[in-house]
Amino acid sequence: MSLLKIENLQKVFRKGGVCVAKEINLEVNEGEIFTLMGKSGSGKSSLLRMICGFEKPDSGKITLDGKVLFSKDIDLEAKERELSIVFQNFALFPHLSVAKNILFGYEKMGKERLESLLDKTGILNIKDSYPHEISGGQQQRVALCRALIRQPKLLLLDEPFSSVDSELRALLRDELKQMIKEFNITSIFVTHDKEDAFYMSDRVALMANGEILQIGDIKTLYENPINKEAAGFLGKINSIVKDSQEILFRPNHITISSQGKLEATVLESVYHGFYYVSVLQHQDQQITVYTTEGLPIGQTIRYDITHSVLVQ
Repeated sequence: MSLLKIENLQKVFRKGGVCVAKEINLEVNEGEIFTLMGKSGSGKSSLLRMICGFEKPDSGKITLDGKVLFSKDIDLEAKERELSIVFQNFALFPHLSVAKNILFGYEKMGKERLESLLDKTGILNIKDSYPHEISGGQQQRVALCRALIRQPKLLLLDEPFSSVDSELRALLRDELKQMIKEFNITSIFVTHDKEDAFYMSDRVALMANGEILQIGDIKTLYENPINKEAAGFLGKINSIVKDSQEILFRPNHITISSQGKLEATVLESVYHGFYYVSVLQHQDQQITVYTTEGLPIGQTIRYDITHSVLVQ
C-alpha cells in the first residue's frame, strides 16, 4: 500500500537555473526502506527537503497517507507534515543530555514514550550522558529516538553515514536497518554509496540531473539497468559491440571456457582476497572479469557472457 505519493514534482533554483526536480513521479510503500541514490548534485537531497517542507517545489503534488502536503493551493509547514528527519551528522546538542536531546521540542508530548524508546534501542543506561561521552553507534540511536519521539508516519534519512569511516559505517548501517525494521517505520534513505544502497534498500530510485532514471529492487537495477548511466550506479559495467549492437554486462556475468564463443587477451589479473579481478582486451575494448582463480597474463582465453542487456 502506497504511503507517500509524489506527482509531477518540479523545482528549478532561480539562481543559476539549476533543475533539481524534473517531473518526478514516485510512490513509497508502507513499511519499506526506499532509497534515493545519486551523485552529488543529482537532486536527491533537494527532493528530500521538498518532502519534509524545507524547500518549496515550483509545481506538483506531495501526498502522505492521503493528506496533501504540497499542491498548487496547499503548502504545509514542516512541523505539520507528520514526518521526521535524521541529518548527516546526527545534529545532537552538545550541551544537552541524551534524554533532553530526544525530548527537545516535545517535552510535554514525548515523556510517556521516552523510556520505551530508550529501552527498545538499548540506550536506557546512557540517558543522562552527553553526546561527547557516547559512541558513534549510540549517537545514531539517540538521533533515531529523537526522530521517532513524535511518532512520524515517515522517516527521512539524509546520508546519515557520510561523515564516518568504513568500519563504523558498516556497524551503523546494520544497527539502523535493524531498528527501522523493528519499529516498522516507512523510511526514505538518501545516499551516493552503492554499498549502503545494496544493504539498506527494499527499493531504490536512481537519480541524475533532477530526474529519476529507474526505480526497482536492487537485484533488478543491478542485473537489468535501463541504460548505460543507470548501469554505472551499482558497480563496474562492461560494454562491447556484438553483431552491431552495444551490450552491457557485469564482471560476474562472464564464464571462462575453452568452448567460449568470444576471445580476449589477459592484460592483468590482481588478487583481491577471495577472488581475482582480471582485465581482458577484447578487440579494441577492455573488459573486467571476476574469477576465483588468477588468469595468466598475455594468454588468449575464450569466454561467454551469461547475462547482458542491450543499450537503450
